[in-house]
Amino acid sequence: MKRKPGEAIAKGLSLPRDVIFGDFIITLTGNQEVLVENYRGILSYDDDHICVQGNRVVLKICGRRLAIAYYSQDAMKVTGRIERLEYM
Repeated sequence: MKRKPGEAIAKGLSLPRDVIFGDFIITLTGNQEVLVENYRGILSYDDDHICVQGNRVVLKICGRRLAIAYYSQDAMKVTGRIERLEYM
């Protein structure tokens, strides 16, 4: 398996992947809330799904009665009944 050029740098400098590649940082609290960091923008927003653009992938948060409790340039908090997370 080929490594990406930044992976060797990240490993050599002991830097986290999210810093080098801009990956999502996702924190789930049970099935009631999810904190998403390092996102680029909100693509769609509905009661049963929220699509968030990342650096290289789209994160789809699926559930019921979903709401964006807050968002900033760096992080967003989604509440409701979280059923699954999908990468597209």
